[in-house]
Parts: sequence; C-alpha cells; structure tokens
Amino acid sequence: MMTTNKLTKILSGVATLGIATAIAAPAQAATFTVPIVAGGGMVDTVLVNTGSGYGLSIGGMVYDSVVVGDKVFSDFSVVAQVAAGDGLSFILNGGVWTVQYNPAGMGRNQGQLHYQVAITDPTMYFDDVLFDTDISGVGTYKASKEIKTLAGASLLTLESVNGAEAMGSIASDMVQSIKVIDTYGIDSTGTATLLQSSTNDFTQFGTKVPEPGTILGLLAVGGLGMVSRFKKQK
Repeated sequence: MMTTNKLTKILSGVATLGIATAIAAPAQAATFTVPIVAGGGMVDTVLVNTGSGYGLSIGGMVYDSVVVGDKVFSDFSVVAQVAAGDGLSFILNGGVWTVQYNPAGMGRNQGQLHYQVAITDPTMYFDDVLFDTDISGVGTYKASKEIKTLAGASLLTLESVNGAEAMGSIASDMVQSIKVIDTYGIDSTGTATLLQSSTNDFTQFGTKVPEPGTILGLLAVGGLGMVSRFKKQK
C-alpha cells in the first residue's frame, strides 16, 4: 500500500494500448475517444493549464474530455499542489472504469482534483465506487473522495487512510452524471508523507429495455386476450 502502484500491476497488459492510443490522437478533436479492444482500453494523459481551465494533453494535443466506452470524463480542475504536469490515466478493464492520478516529481502532500463523469447509455446507472491511494514516507496520511450530483448534492464520501481501500455504492441514487472531488492530505503528520498515486474505480448497473419485437409481441398477445374476453361477454 505504501509505494507500489497497484493499478499498474493489474493493468500492465493494457498499457501498450494506451501508448498507441495517445500517439494516434487527432489534432482537431476536443474530445478524445479511447479505442476499445476486447472490452478494454487505456490512455495516459497529462494535466495542462489552458488559461481558461484545465485540459488533458494526449500525444501533444490538448483535449477537454475523454470518452471510455459509455463514460465521458470532463470538467477538470485542481487546487493547491495538484497541478499542470501531473498525470491522469483512464482505463476500462473487466467492466470497471478507472481514473488513476499520478502526481509529477516526488509526490504531493496536499491538494484537490475535481472532474465530472457522465454515462451516455440511457439504460445504465452508477453503482460501486472504490477509492485507493499509494503513499510514501512514514506517519498518517488521509485522503477523501466525495461524489456529488451536478447540482451539488452529496451522494457518498470515502476516506483512504495510509493507503487503505474504501468502497461504497450510489446505486440507490440512480444517477448517470456525477461530480468527483478527491482531496489529498486532509490529515498528514508531515511533508515527508506524500501521495504517490490515487485510484478511482467505477462500476455500473443497467435496466434492460425490451426489444421492439418483444414489445410488439406483448401488445399482440394482450390484444388477443381482449378479443377473447369480449367474445365471452357476448
């Protein structure tokens, strides 16, 4: 939990795809779409200050949002030590969407990362959320993740203390768009304890919509039933 990048171990097989994806980025697009191969994909990005906000540099081009499957990540902003030059990786692997924050240099003591996530599939909703951190040094280090609606209502708060994983669910809220606020160094015993990375995992669940043929079939059966009852009444 202290210095090993857990996500890199799990997703080492996807890293090559991420590099190829970054090189292939089109210059004219404001939204970068990660190619999905066998249900997975990855891209590494770098936070950049655009003057009017923050964007993501991919292969030398700057984008304001990243699409991974049916998830759109956008509206990035930072506070305190989180800054331009820090890295963000976006990954889809095994039905889990991951955002990994990788601070530049030796790490970060304090700061915030803000962004939004939207599901484009109208039948899907956010389910489980996992928050995990890697730290270096000694002492106590606490970070938190807050999930809010776009209107600002709080849905879930998770805390990672000394690199521990924290998990919760927002399934009961049936939301398709959320705002994420990751706060680092809420409680730190000194600048010697630094954040090396943070991992955010999102899963989803769906409500299946009947196929058009199924709907027509149900309507036909219902119509036959009404005719049958009408004959009996006669």
